[in-house]
Amino acid sequence: MPEVVLPKDNDNVKSPQAGDTVPSEHNIPAPPENRELVMEDHDAIGVFRGGIPSDICRAVIASFEHWYERKYIVNDSMVNKVMAKSDTGSDIISSIDAGMDGTKQFGKKGQLGRKDTQLFLETHDKGMALALSQWLGEAFKIYTQTYNGIVEGDPLSSWTYKIQKTPPGGGYHVWHCEDSGFMYRDRVLTWMVYLNDIPLGNGGATDFMYQKLSLQPTEGTIVFWPATYTHMHRGAFLTGDIDKYIATGWFNREPGPTM
Repeated sequence: MPEVVLPKDNDNVKSPQAGDTVPSEHNIPAPPENRELVMEDHDAIGVFRGGIPSDICRAVIASFEHWYERKYIVNDSMVNKVMAKSDTGSDIISSIDAGMDGTKQFGKKGQLGRKDTQLFLETHDKGMALALSQWLGEAFKIYTQTYNGIVEGDPLSSWTYKIQKTPPGGGYHVWHCEDSGFMYRDRVLTWMVYLNDIPLGNGGATDFMYQKLSLQPTEGTIVFWPATYTHMHRGAFLTGDIDKYIATGWFNREPGPTM
């Protein structure tokens, strides 16, 4: 995890939080038991409309804005991995820029590639990340009851809670899947939450290539889909004057118990 140096809040600057020790005006409630959730199934793309309430979505956006303008992160986007040992015994390290600024990922393509900004809640606001994970839990349970092969074998975990802000003219326009790199080979299932509405005439849909499906962002909608090549997708260009906010992450395969 990158090193994080954050300023202390003063009395006039407060971040939305979650948990029993947080003052009530900051607290994010846990989801009610037995809430009604219905999954639309589009060829293994599970869509839960209204899965997260508006006030929770607004709190997540507020947390993003609060920390994004205040953050100071050392080597935030660099991921270093020891690949091998040299003849002298020193580490051979692969350094990859994970691209906190989406414009870096496809530099030669410019805005035809990717344009957005990102922040990881688990790094900046762990309470909010935990709250969001609780609201995802029931939808994940329903999805894996339908596609129960996902939870067979070694366990899954989702430890990334990335908030992504796309300005007008932006988006992730390159067709891609989520496990296409060696670093990402353990990704099994992708999750996403639309945190605000984008009118149909303003673009910003999530297009799925082989399923011939476009999902228009509607506040509180949760989406799950397989992280692999069968579900290539992209973000459509965002027009109009409304920023698009999503939360996203992955369920990764973790090592199981040894025999």
